[in-house]
Amino acid sequence: MKRITCFVSIFVFLFASYSFGQDVAVVYDAKIENGAGLGIAGGVAGAKGLADLIVEKLTDHKVSAEIVDAEVLVEYMDNNPNGIFVLTQGNTPDTIFENKGKDDLIYSWLREGGIGGFIGDYPLYYYWNFNTGARVTAAGAGQQKIFGVTVTNGNVAAVSPTDLGKEFIPSLGKWTSNRPVGLAALRNNNFEFESYADDGNNADPVAYRTEDMEGWFINFHTSCCGTQIPGNEQVATEYAELISNRFAVNLSVDPKDKISVIWGQLKSIR
Repeated sequence: MKRITCFVSIFVFLFASYSFGQDVAVVYDAKIENGAGLGIAGGVAGAKGLADLIVEKLTDHKVSAEIVDAEVLVEYMDNNPNGIFVLTQGNTPDTIFENKGKDDLIYSWLREGGIGGFIGDYPLYYYWNFNTGARVTAAGAGQQKIFGVTVTNGNVAAVSPTDLGKEFIPSLGKWTSNRPVGLAALRNNNFEFESYADDGNNADPVAYRTEDMEGWFINFHTSCCGTQIPGNEQVATEYAELISNRFAVNLSVDPKDKISVIWGQLKSIR
């Protein structure tokens, strides 16, 4: 009995020690798109490689990050209300989004202070249904349900780094997006936003939030169907710069003082 009690106590200590740090959950799930991604070049190897590189680059910046699947993402969000996640496969998993609006976990989490990042195709246009093993099309209604309006458009925009982009993402260069965010849509709907690269009308990368959101949504290199995002090495380098320079600057717990618990292994611990 003493040994069981000791194990439970250690687990609770480990879980509590880890759950309050503003670490980054890099979301990659082999069941989504059969391991590949939308808007991510290179198939399975490309999508998994991107996730691995983001973890590596964040670690280089002294930001603790781990790869999590869609199920463990929910645990991470529940225990890190001010945490950061990055979706790397161009789909949003149905564990956090099913086009239900206020009943979607991502809706409440962003409003309570969480920061969500997205790479790939049109954000919230699709979600992955794990029961059917297929993506479901929410189209523009996905953003409408979460943000109140559709902000992504299909313009082909040759964007250049803004002053904020140069400050937070030194590696960011000119590039062409075909899933940018319309700056007019953000302004007309009273969003707070930070454009890191734009052409005066369309922005990507860009972070934004509605008036009732404490957190942020990061639209980062979103393109598809003939207009490719930069290579994985470049995207991972840029994303790590943005997160470390802008969104993870006030970590509640210094990673060097924490006991290391990998979120993806929590299920095996239990």
